[in-house]
Amino acid sequence: MDLALIAWFVFLSPLIAFPLSYFAGLKWKNWSGIIASSSIAVSLILSFILYLYYSVPVHSSYNWFYSFNYGIFVDHLSIAMVMMVSFVSLMIHLFAIYYMGKDPNRHVYFAETSLFTAGMLGLVLSSNLLEFFLFWELVGLCSYLLIGFWFFKPNAASAAKKAFIVTRVGDMSFVIGLAVLYSSLSPLTANPLSIPFLINNMPFVLSVLGSGKLALVSILFLGGAIGKSSQFPLHVWIPDAMEGPTTVSALIHAATMVTAGIYLVARIYPLYYYSGPDVLYTLAIIGSFTAIFAGILGLVVNDIKRILAYSTISQLGYMLSALGLFSVIGLSAVGYAMFHLFVHAFFKAMLFMGAGVILLTLMELRDVKRMGGLWKRMPITVSIIFIGALALSAIYPTAGYFSKDEIISAAYVYMTSSGAWYYALPWIFLTVGAFLTAAYTFRMFFLVALGKPRSELADHAKDPSILVLLPLIPLAILSIIYGFFRGDFLSYLGGSNNLYVPLYIKYLPLTLALLGILVTYLIYGRETWMHMDLSKSRVYSLVKNKFYMDKLFTGSVAERGILPISGKFASFENSYNTDVEKLGRHALDLGTAMRKLQSGVIESYFALIILGSAVVFIIALIVGVI
Repeated sequence: MDLALIAWFVFLSPLIAFPLSYFAGLKWKNWSGIIASSSIAVSLILSFILYLYYSVPVHSSYNWFYSFNYGIFVDHLSIAMVMMVSFVSLMIHLFAIYYMGKDPNRHVYFAETSLFTAGMLGLVLSSNLLEFFLFWELVGLCSYLLIGFWFFKPNAASAAKKAFIVTRVGDMSFVIGLAVLYSSLSPLTANPLSIPFLINNMPFVLSVLGSGKLALVSILFLGGAIGKSSQFPLHVWIPDAMEGPTTVSALIHAATMVTAGIYLVARIYPLYYYSGPDVLYTLAIIGSFTAIFAGILGLVVNDIKRILAYSTISQLGYMLSALGLFSVIGLSAVGYAMFHLFVHAFFKAMLFMGAGVILLTLMELRDVKRMGGLWKRMPITVSIIFIGALALSAIYPTAGYFSKDEIISAAYVYMTSSGAWYYALPWIFLTVGAFLTAAYTFRMFFLVALGKPRSELADHAKDPSILVLLPLIPLAILSIIYGFFRGDFLSYLGGSNNLYVPLYIKYLPLTLALLGILVTYLIYGRETWMHMDLSKSRVYSLVKNKFYMDKLFTGSVAERGILPISGKFASFENSYNTDVEKLGRHALDLGTAMRKLQSGVIESYFALIILGSAVVFIIALIVGVI
């Protein structure tokens, strides 16, 4: 059996569906969803065939131009990933047929989601980092289009631009990393950016680059992963991305986009453990800090979709942190991270689709404080959300318990294996994160499910047809039972499950999670919160304003940096009035010229990014950094 050909069609199937869904939908709207879903079902079947017949890595590569190749690379990691992406994406697409059923532009939606899924599958199977990057950018472009799908809403258009711009910061880092790696290896090998070459020849790569330059390349690639997987401080785009359709949120948070950053680090993981302990610690500390930081923010959010968004940021932090624990779990670090990625994909897709059902029923009412009493009125939907909440909170015996708590245990061993005090920080952050996760998750659940309806819409809510909820059921089952396959999963990816910690350490995260549920029940399950006023609390105000990071990025740099400096220049107008006026006119002329660059054409922006990368790279060459 030609596994290489099968692998090509894993991502070509939804790619072919991209134009078919659009053009067929122009005349027959409902066919667009059927075509898109069918194409992804084909990808799932082909992925399963790869799993059944795989024996050795498959590398099919063709010359593209100069020393760049394109092709596919199939191994255990890529097979597992394409199976998850195609399965979860299929469930979301089937649900979207209902969710987007009345949208007049649903043919555009399904065309874009087909392309989105194709981009993610192509990224996973890429055999070359340049090819990987092109699919990486395609995924980013599709997220921009889908977040802003309802472009007539100002918030949606603004959120799409914010996501595109913030992730470009990480992408710039990725491009520079590619340039440094290519320039160092191209004189010595025919295909310097080949993923199989890098994985299998890291001692040679280390000897050529040296430990310092290899660490630099790893950190630059990490910058790309931080942007894509919304790690601190580039996490600010993902809560606003909730302005898109809820099924888009499910795709971005479960099967595509944000998982790409974690997969990048896992895919080229040998670069990181050959880079040394400092680089690995960087993974652990950024991931663990992101986990606790996003957990704190999730406590004060009332928008149901944004609560889930912050939970995604936090759980991605656990995955990235796991990848930094190589010194105690070895290559099992990839297995730990990817297992949590899979489990998270199952329950997060289910939670977003469950939220989507509620939003459709409540006419897009997203404030959880105006819901209440929905468990009696929508028992099936809310019960499914309850399963997702248990899995997200890592309550035994859900899969989340087996995936997340083991990462915390590994962080404890990581702490005890070193005498340095700062090695304790990942374990402390992740452990506290276990309490916060349960607290913000069940705060949301209790406000939605218990008590009396706090709006007329909530009072008249009811479950949709069971056919609508069918795609959520397999995800709910996997969220419960998949943890028992953890050992098989780790073994498939070449890892093992031989971690030993004291019992009180092992069960500490579960204890804290249960405590978090109890505390939130006492406050939100019994409606005590209605008699609380936190508006005068400085701590609450600080958290509610997201530690003012959005203002830092979007306002303070300009308002407190550029404008005051400009004002200083203007203060000399008495002495240099004529010169200042000339300077002002020139500035206006320059601004008028620069506005022409804002064409709204994505291709132009991409060209500017490449040009800017080239300039930075040339400067680095001149000063001798590379």
